[in-house]
Amino acid sequence: MKWKGDDHVVKMISSIQDLKNARTDIEDFRTNYPDTFYRLLHLVNFTRQLQFKYEYLCGLMLGNEKFAARFAPHFVQRSIIDLYKSEIEKINKHPQGLQALERLMSAHGEIGYENFCLLVRGKTPEEIKGIYSNNKILN
Repeated sequence: MKWKGDDHVVKMISSIQDLKNARTDIEDFRTNYPDTFYRLLHLVNFTRQLQFKYEYLCGLMLGNEKFAARFAPHFVQRSIIDLYKSEIEKINKHPQGLQALERLMSAHGEIGYENFCLLVRGKTPEEIKGIYSNNKILN
């Protein structure tokens, strides 16, 4: 979860159980809204490839321009930003899925947008938390 202060954002530490709960709900979302999930996955991967912040993506996707502006990339050509925003707009073609996605993101706000997006990309809670033993992930 992100607490909005006057001039800064503080990241809260999420528990492994919070991440596991979010992962389960993301899998349910994937099953129930496959088209919206794959659009979301595309956006998350596109964001990563452009090296933009996941907070920027989520802010724009949820219509929170003020929040998104705080994470906007600098020194990026306007045409790239326009292309990025046009890709985000395509998720609006899935209104029921988008409403479900908004509920999902709200229900798991405590893990933060970055962790949420990492789970969407298929990272496990253990990978996110860095829990390893002899190069194996502990379950």
